[in-house]
Amino acid sequence: MPPPVIIFSTDRFRGGITQKVLERTGVESLVFDRFVAAREAVAGNPPRVAILDTKGIFPDELNLLKNLCRTLGETAVIVLGDRSIVDTFGGEGVREGFCLPDPLDPELIASKVKEVLSSKRERERLQGYGIESDLKGFLKLD
Repeated sequence: MPPPVIIFSTDRFRGGITQKVLERTGVESLVFDRFVAAREAVAGNPPRVAILDTKGIFPDELNLLKNLCRTLGETAVIVLGDRSIVDTFGGEGVREGFCLPDPLDPELIASKVKEVLSSKRERERLQGYGIESDLKGFLKLD
């Protein structure tokens, strides 16, 4: 089973800080600094939360991130960056209230992640996860 949180950040320090703060609060995560690696990590087994850091990202990568948001389905997406960039993600699979502007605030990010992971809807959805569900998914019996 994948970790509940995937972090994409081209800046290793920003991604690392976010990961450390999440780790401190008991949330497992993986950090990716390349879009292709992040896309492959979520393909077929999406995380519960995806954190997308848009700081220092190229316009082409920004479009790829928007496309990725459309494919994540039930995954809660938290977009980090300047308000002008974050606003372009509206309606792209990003839940309202999960767009956070710069400067980086890892404590706020961790609180949003915990909010998502502890939400009632999330708990109901996760009740379907277990060994049987994992086996069905692996055998493509869903």
